[in-house]
Amino acid sequence: MPRRSVFPAVFAALLAHAATAPEFDVASVRPASHDGLIVNHTPSLNVEPGRNLNFANISLRDLIVLAYGLGIRQISGPDFLTETRFDIIAKVPADASKEQIPLMLQTLLAQRFKLALHHDRKVMQIYALEVAKGGVKMKESAAGDTGEAGCNRSFAETPGATLAAVCHRMTSADVAQQLQALAPGYFNDGPIIDMTGLKGTYDFKLEWITRGEANAGGDGPTIFDAVQKQLGLKLDGRKQSVDILAIDHCEKEPTEN
Repeated sequence: MPRRSVFPAVFAALLAHAATAPEFDVASVRPASHDGLIVNHTPSLNVEPGRNLNFANISLRDLIVLAYGLGIRQISGPDFLTETRFDIIAKVPADASKEQIPLMLQTLLAQRFKLALHHDRKVMQIYALEVAKGGVKMKESAAGDTGEAGCNRSFAETPGATLAAVCHRMTSADVAQQLQALAPGYFNDGPIIDMTGLKGTYDFKLEWITRGEANAGGDGPTIFDAVQKQLGLKLDGRKQSVDILAIDHCEKEPTEN
């Protein structure tokens, strides 16, 4: 007797869940208008209810990273997750909580890209983001500040450093994700996991040299030195069991707006 596939039933259950999960008021998903463009702003989901999330030239993989709060090395899926890029505008409902926003992005991925996945565990190299001795050096964001969260990349002005990022309204979880986006060469072997216990939001500037420059003997700050000296945090490498997302199905093109 032919083996019966259970995937349609699993997929139907996932879609049913997506239909009842929190979702954006409206979302526009279009192919990137300038595919290949280097975007200087790295996004965050830390947006005020009633406002828009804006993603420019973002890959499906990076959308999944944001939606599930994981590192790139924690996601297993087809090559096109990094190859296809999109411009997305999504309006967050005015009565939404910030905790619902990642769930809304998960719903968008399930409904528009038919994303289906399962969770697993794996022991792997990780970088634990912790508060360094001497305490946090980042500045707390001003009370009532509703400006756009994220990091803007540029060239550094400090002698020895070559790259810089000015980051605004970052939670500690945002810091962990942004570091992986800003300096990916340092974290090819594992993700950054937020273990700071910090509850606030912060503004800061970070300057560092690339992994290639560090390997060539450059005398500027590595990302590890920069995080400790400029932010008052530290990255501690260790082996640990972490959550893994395995992609069972994903459409390369979204359904129509």
